[in-house]
Amino acid sequence: MSEGMKVRLGYLRRHAGPFATVGVVSVVGIIATTLFHALTGRALGPEAFGLLAAFLSIVNIAAIGASAVQNSVAVATARALPVNHVPIVTPKPTRRWDGTTIEALILGGGGALIVAAFAPFLADRLATSTLAVYLAALTILPSFLFSVAQGRLQGAAKATAVAGWSTTSQVLRVLLAAGALAAGMGAVSVLVAVLAAVVAVAVAAGWQVRGARLRTNSGVFSAHSVVLILLTLTFAWLTNIDVMLVRIGAPESAAGMFAAAAVIAKMILIVPTTLSLYLLPRFVNRVGDKDTTNFGVNVIMLTVLVSGVAVALAMAVLGGPVVSIFFGSGYEDAAAILPWLSLAYLPWAMAQGLLIRLTAAGSRVTLALLAVAAVAQWALATTVLPDLRAMVGVIGGLGLVVCLLMFAVHARHHRKLELINR
Repeated sequence: MSEGMKVRLGYLRRHAGPFATVGVVSVVGIIATTLFHALTGRALGPEAFGLLAAFLSIVNIAAIGASAVQNSVAVATARALPVNHVPIVTPKPTRRWDGTTIEALILGGGGALIVAAFAPFLADRLATSTLAVYLAALTILPSFLFSVAQGRLQGAAKATAVAGWSTTSQVLRVLLAAGALAAGMGAVSVLVAVLAAVVAVAVAAGWQVRGARLRTNSGVFSAHSVVLILLTLTFAWLTNIDVMLVRIGAPESAAGMFAAAAVIAKMILIVPTTLSLYLLPRFVNRVGDKDTTNFGVNVIMLTVLVSGVAVALAMAVLGGPVVSIFFGSGYEDAAAILPWLSLAYLPWAMAQGLLIRLTAAGSRVTLALLAVAAVAQWALATTVLPDLRAMVGVIGGLGLVVCLLMFAVHARHHRKLELINR
């Protein structure tokens, strides 16, 4: 066995245990999320559940921005820590707010104010109550502050803590919602339960970070942090806007079938998301180590590829029962496109795996690539809709092109490191 292979196997042995722990904790969170939707959907009924869904749509949009901030903070924190991932214990900061916290306050507070200002309009468009919109607005600021705490923990290589707080949030939602529904309080109490869970984990995670003194001295909206935030936002747009495009360009019933299939098919994106919790700070700390970085990327790509193929094959065999379990009867068309849609999202999942490494590098070329892909996605979708099968082809084809180009960017970074290290 070569010396390089021994090093790689040793790397896998050292990190297999911690990563397995992160995976188990993340799975618990996924189960809790599924239970929350099943519990509220069955207890509230279609009309009240529509109110909850409208509320959650605003919360989820805000969560995309919060996750972008988390990635930016994770990279900044990892850069401030030594390679062995032991947090730097610094004197207690004299400033109450650092640049990162100010960014979160501006983005989260600004988002909350915008949603609150447009509450009547949003309530009308989403066919919900203004109270639901106001409650959704209240979740935005603590979500962004939570993302700062999570980013600092992630950057300090505390992936288990990051997954633990996210899972705690989901479990709290289930427990609080179950208690409220058991007491017969109705849909609004479920909205309050979600808000309470978000605030609770934001306070608790922030307290842990404060105790560990993991603040960074980053400025407010530095060029680097803006690039990192835009990388996450643009990729999130590419992997989420397709449902809206179909909603606009296809009949309502067809759009519903596509949305149902997309909910299940996009579960493959959980794999690179979980890998990112553990690997992003390690890529940052080893950005100049071409061999370790390249090995990590290969592990990501192989893991996502095997998982994605397994999911697509499972959906080909069990797609019908899975759709029935999630959504009930009447979704036969969703079951028909589910295997193909699962396969179409596979290159996107692999591209998201590559994004971990390219985010660590702060790649502006990748940002430009994703921006062009977003324009192409809109143009192609407008051309092929309302044909759902053609839309699935657009998703898969564009994802494959994006994945290959991102791999080329990664290879370019790798070649640069080889030249530097010679």
